[in-house]
Amino acid sequence: MVNGKCCQVSLGAKVICLSSYSPDFNPIELWWSQLKSSLRSFAPTTTEMVDKLISVALDLINPQHLRNWFASCCYCTS
Repeated sequence: MVNGKCCQVSLGAKVICLSSYSPDFNPIELWWSQLKSSLRSFAPTTTEMVDKLISVALDLINPQHLRNWFASCCYCTS
């Protein structure tokens, strides 16, 4: 983790360690839920369509989404 620590300091990043065993406290689960709902509504029929929809979904994520997902999982976001 030494190299990771150096990168964090140089980039000004802050690592938030998340529980790997509790989906209720893992913000990525909220995004997966939204992604699956979106995929169902578009009903893609090819892997290319799935790839494109996932790409679009990733592009639509903004910092406010991230703050909301972390806050709803009981992480301080200020």
